[in-house]
Amino acid sequence: MTVNFQSLDDLDLAGSLVGRTQDPSTTNFVLDFGEDGAYVAFDLDHAVFEGLMDTDRPDSLNARWINLWYPQRQKQMIETLARIYDFSPRLLGLMCSDPMQPQTPAPSQHPSRKSRRFWNKDPQASSSADDSTKCDDELSEHYSMSSHESSQGGNIYRIVNDLWHYSSIDYGRNYVCLGYNSLYGTKYAGATSDCDVIDDDHLPHCHRVWTWLLLCKDSTVITINEDPFPRDSSNFLSPMQQRIFNETRRNLTNVFRSLSLMDSDPLNTRNPMTLLPLRSRLGHTPEESAHRTSDTPGLLFYYLFENWHNSYTLITRKESRYGTELAALRRDMLAAPKLAHIDRLDRIGKELGVLRRHYEAYNRLIERVLQPVEPTNASLENSRVVSDSSDARSIDTVRGIGLVTAKDSMLGVSLSSPSRVRFIRLKDLIDLYALNEIEEYLKQKDSLVSLVSLDPSPRVPMHASTNTRSHRTSLSSPSKNPSTSSTSPASPSC
Repeated sequence: MTVNFQSLDDLDLAGSLVGRTQDPSTTNFVLDFGEDGAYVAFDLDHAVFEGLMDTDRPDSLNARWINLWYPQRQKQMIETLARIYDFSPRLLGLMCSDPMQPQTPAPSQHPSRKSRRFWNKDPQASSSADDSTKCDDELSEHYSMSSHESSQGGNIYRIVNDLWHYSSIDYGRNYVCLGYNSLYGTKYAGATSDCDVIDDDHLPHCHRVWTWLLLCKDSTVITINEDPFPRDSSNFLSPMQQRIFNETRRNLTNVFRSLSLMDSDPLNTRNPMTLLPLRSRLGHTPEESAHRTSDTPGLLFYYLFENWHNSYTLITRKESRYGTELAALRRDMLAAPKLAHIDRLDRIGKELGVLRRHYEAYNRLIERVLQPVEPTNASLENSRVVSDSSDARSIDTVRGIGLVTAKDSMLGVSLSSPSRVRFIRLKDLIDLYALNEIEEYLKQKDSLVSLVSLDPSPRVPMHASTNTRSHRTSLSSPSKNPSTSSTSPASPSC
């Protein structure tokens, strides 16, 4: 079967090919590129995709980008990638998770009782089991692995929906894989009228989307994107959903466009943040030209992860929603403090705690990607690994067995220098412009809470004085780590 590749450097095709990345009906693409050209094929079925993966690509196309949307519909293609790059079984299982479905629990049935009936094979023991209902229920509430909806069910989307700061990194001898959430704001800075809205989860006004990002040893980059609206069986999206959908693909589309040398707009009129050094270069010095082939896969890996416009401007903008809301709350509280203001301050603190852990998870991923992995004596003993390639050739001819060098046996894929320095820079940006801003907003929140708790004037009804006093007392002495107020369970280490 032939694959219908189209050139990204064709001016007549470039615009329509970029537009297909924003089409909700597009399911996947494979893009092969090099210094002399870039060719893309969309919506490959499994048979064509498997044949393509088993075929060597031309030497002139030194890098490949494989992108999958709606992974629940393309599990066979993910299994093909797992076979080629030797994914761990757990990683493959998580990648093939089904999307989250609406939960409709029966209110009359308690989960712990249902679980007991499942395991209780003796019907005569039901009466004795009822005697221990209270004990079992308490155990179920505190047993962290008792939930069949998340960790025991093995569904990655349920896990990351419970823990927005959850992240994953997995190493193989042919790949390094990052898993992380991206957040897309759904509330503008001027919307401050929901102070009286009660929301138990205390999560920021964002839409969460999970992404798998892999860098493979053969200069292949793989992206697998969660379906942002899996409950809609048709392609019809509401105006708000369509807006969020476009935002989730904005960064990917910008990276895709940067792999084309054709653009109708002059270079100096484009948005500088979308000019990525993947194929477009201003100069052709020998020092730079000698490294472009090896630098490009790592740079593609970095720019797909960065996504600065969407992930970080939630908190870093001058007109950030939290700065606007805190300023409005300060004005209102100085005029006439109300209980609704205290509730809103408490919610803001919990939202900021969620965002802080989210950005800290990004920093941990960056640290793990940059961390060098060295061979150990334990990995070299009793194995077919030798320290020098010349030794491998001599021993291989004598013993007739397959040997590999220590370099080839290492887990993970090494990043090139341009991508490493950009990851380091990104970590500095997260610390300076995201985490520091969050800490500043948390200090402003605490100062407003202290202002109200120290105000001796009674401005609330007498029937609410008891609740107000206890609420103010708890808020006037915040813990050292504001993020501990999150309702999410504790996250495993990244």
